[in-house]
Amino acid sequence: MSGAAATTPPRARAQRAPPRSASRAGLRSPSCPPARRAVSARAVISPPASSGASFVGDDGVPFFALSDADRASELRANPEAIAAAAASPDAVLLPLSGTKVWIFPDDDDARTESERESHVRWRPAEAAVRDVPEDALDRGALSFLGFRARDGAPVFCADVTPGAMDAAVRSAVLRREKKSAGAGAGDVVVADAKSVAPEMRRADAGLLAAAAGLARWQRTVRFCSECGSRTVLIKAGHKARCADDTGARCRGAFYPKLMPAVLTLCTCGDYALLGRNSKWPRGFYSCLAGFVDQSESLEQAVAREVLEESGVAIDERSTTYVASQPWPFPCQLMVGFEAKAAARTVELTHPPARDTKNTKTQTQARGSSVFSYPPTPNLDIHELRDARWFHRDWLREELRKNLGDPREPGNPREIPLGSVAVPGAHALARHLIERWVFGECSSGTAFASGDRESGLRSNSNSNSIEAVGLAGGAAAPRAPATNRPYTFVLVDFVGAGGGTRTSLRIQPTGGGGAPTANDHARLLEDVAREASKREAERARLLRKNVFPDHQTGSSLEGSLGRSSDDTSRDAPVTRSESFRVLGGGQLCFRGGEVSENSVHDDEREACLTLVLRNGGGGEAGGVAVAAAPLEVVTALLRRAYPMHDVLIPGRAGASGEYQY
Repeated sequence: MSGAAATTPPRARAQRAPPRSASRAGLRSPSCPPARRAVSARAVISPPASSGASFVGDDGVPFFALSDADRASELRANPEAIAAAAASPDAVLLPLSGTKVWIFPDDDDARTESERESHVRWRPAEAAVRDVPEDALDRGALSFLGFRARDGAPVFCADVTPGAMDAAVRSAVLRREKKSAGAGAGDVVVADAKSVAPEMRRADAGLLAAAAGLARWQRTVRFCSECGSRTVLIKAGHKARCADDTGARCRGAFYPKLMPAVLTLCTCGDYALLGRNSKWPRGFYSCLAGFVDQSESLEQAVAREVLEESGVAIDERSTTYVASQPWPFPCQLMVGFEAKAAARTVELTHPPARDTKNTKTQTQARGSSVFSYPPTPNLDIHELRDARWFHRDWLREELRKNLGDPREPGNPREIPLGSVAVPGAHALARHLIERWVFGECSSGTAFASGDRESGLRSNSNSNSIEAVGLAGGAAAPRAPATNRPYTFVLVDFVGAGGGTRTSLRIQPTGGGGAPTANDHARLLEDVAREASKREAERARLLRKNVFPDHQTGSSLEGSLGRSSDDTSRDAPVTRSESFRVLGGGQLCFRGGEVSENSVHDDEREACLTLVLRNGGGGEAGGVAVAAAPLEVVTALLRRAYPMHDVLIPGRAGASGEYQY
């Protein structure tokens, strides 16, 4: 091969090939507009670089989309062109058994180190069309998928029936693999395309998904739905026409079905709503989804489906389109959106704040602030088994664990108790979640293939105030000790400018039993020390001129909200850091038990619970203290422990339903 030919793109070489090669140049329909042909040729001038089983590739095309072939749809109505393509020596057949695809285990030894991809385990089994005798495979039964980008070869698929056809096609497949029929017959695997595609190169997965989806539709239109006559496939397998063998003069025509479905990530501030249906394993969650109704816009479908499944109302005007993905299992087009739900609010009336140097000294007058939290999911048990709000920070840590999709082969079916798994990296649902958790890609486009690891870098502030923490301000453990009582206090940390941050502080009891007055007193002392440390840190930053003089009245934590009675944003500093105690009580983490009131077998699974006694005391013993606002306590606990069901003895909802 000459140097010029070696550097010519495969598609260009295919167009220069002699007529018998059935290249696209020789098969173009005269009716195809020149401008359209030129654009199509540029679109497949070179194959996209492999990017693994991720949602998008370097070309911005989502997984399962046919990215490695020019569909050449204008040739479908030209039987002579399709016949010439099938007669080409480089024409390729992708065999199917019903709607299942033929594949081979991927041979790592046959590829260089740079060509290997850790997730790839399978590749398509293919045959040269000319190697299959015409008496075994009718060329009219072939369905045309397009021209493959990497070599310009025409690609066909066909349903291979058992018997002579199966034997002939299998022999041709093995011949292409340079194996004898006896030695390699056991290597061919027949599998569901949806199951094996995540373990294939994205280009191969797109071709097989398109073939399987087309074959599935063809099996559903064998008879005319108008008159009951048999149908015949035309347009290279992409249209079915009534054969009219009943004399009804029916002109029924049928095209591949496409069922649009919306996939929605519903958010409320820094919370995302994820759901689980009864068919999924415990701990596996995804975005809410549903099909679009007749005479319904996509935005209306988003609002209706979220409300039907979770009971959470969203504002249609907040709905934002993100991306779409073909899902030919059997014939969906997934359209991804983000939508926002309105938060619930509770006004907190504060007692006087306490000075950090003396927890008994009251330094400020009473004030008030507003605390916001997500609305309560009200599930339709026929739609969802569970739906929960997950905080962005908590979900980020779970995604860092990189737990595999338990529905995919090779991944553990069991998810650790207290953890969550989401769909695989190839799925639109995962893309919506990661996009929200880790932020937009650097390119600013929904399909940009940015570095996923860059989103894993935490932007945490070393001086930030934990919403839920241990005594002293350390982060609360993600897996707390079970069956051990804790005492808790709800406080508002007040900045020098009056900004507040409502936080929960917990601490195991000293003797391992119910909280005593000393346990609560020690916890308050630790809270005072935490506020004092923040005041000292703020003073250090001021000495380094971190803040301009006119901003010294702002709160220490940049993300803190402001009290509703704070009117002097730029006033000079006249107050020290302080905190307000809003109440307290006791709680106990329990885990691993099976619900005793399970009605169905699929409900008999381990669960995590958090028993909350607001104010303490009662039958469990321990000292009673002033109760905290219950909505705030439960919202903060679910922020840190979203997989725990909060149980409140003696109050409606203690049976274990998920509620705020």
